[in-house]
Amino acid sequence: MHRIMVHMMHPTVFVSHSSHDRGIAVRVCEALERRGLACWVASRDIGPGENFQEAIVKAIRLARAMVLVFTDSANNSDEIKKEIALASQNHLAVIPLRVEDVLPSDAFRYELSTRQWIDAFDDWDRAMARLAEQIGTIADSDAVAQPQPPGAAAHPRRRTPVLLVSAAVVAAVGICVYLGRDLTVPLATKIAPASGVHRDISGKWVSGSLTNPYDRNRKSVLYFEFEQSGESLFGMVREKSDFGGVTHGIQGGQIKADGVVFYTQGLTTAGGGGEQPYKDNYRGTLKGDEIEFVRQNDIASGALPQKFTAKRE
Repeated sequence: MHRIMVHMMHPTVFVSHSSHDRGIAVRVCEALERRGLACWVASRDIGPGENFQEAIVKAIRLARAMVLVFTDSANNSDEIKKEIALASQNHLAVIPLRVEDVLPSDAFRYELSTRQWIDAFDDWDRAMARLAEQIGTIADSDAVAQPQPPGAAAHPRRRTPVLLVSAAVVAAVGICVYLGRDLTVPLATKIAPASGVHRDISGKWVSGSLTNPYDRNRKSVLYFEFEQSGESLFGMVREKSDFGGVTHGIQGGQIKADGVVFYTQGLTTAGGGGEQPYKDNYRGTLKGDEIEFVRQNDIASGALPQKFTAKRE
């Protein structure tokens, strides 16, 4: 009976998935509903005789967040591309949940590059906890959203864009403009305006082997996928080590002359106070065919800088 009542509520979460991933999508729904978040998933909630397309459009309009169950099958799904486009039109926050260790194809990269991924293939329970927390933040933001001025034409489901803990959610056509005026870049990483033509660094770059400043026995390699539009930079950073890999979206990316700055966000358990968000700040200088980077996090107990060079793959 409880499960039926949850489905009758206005859904908080629209779960987008490939038809091949129905089982995983339902599992995601069940994990979120156990945490009090009502979900809508097409493979479960479209009733007999309902128009499939109309039901999806209505569900997206009513939802407060979209979870994209990202797999190799989803990477090749035209239907999911349509659902993400509808989410952008409705200013709906999209949270990509990777349940397979795959990176988005070119078709998805532009839409998803500024959004913070959650990886569920290493620790499912932890990923579900993080996912529920992010959705709760979005729902709380909606609840306290300021009303429109008197006389303004108010759409019953229109919302202002929500800033996730780790990613800016904007319509696809406005991503570059939004990042170009990003105000969340730490003051220490701001670049003063410089004259000259900025170079295009779009494409794949890779670092050499990095030594962890806190544990000399741990090594890692950074893989960058940059997308550039004018002075705005977005894309992804993937760090691979002997202990696995993690992918973060680039935020606040800017290029001025030969200077490159951006940051990524993640969670840490440093300090013993449970999971805490942190930023990795990247400051780079273009020198020939290389970028000389300094990476430094804002963890109170650490903040040791790493110097490395990235080259085109």
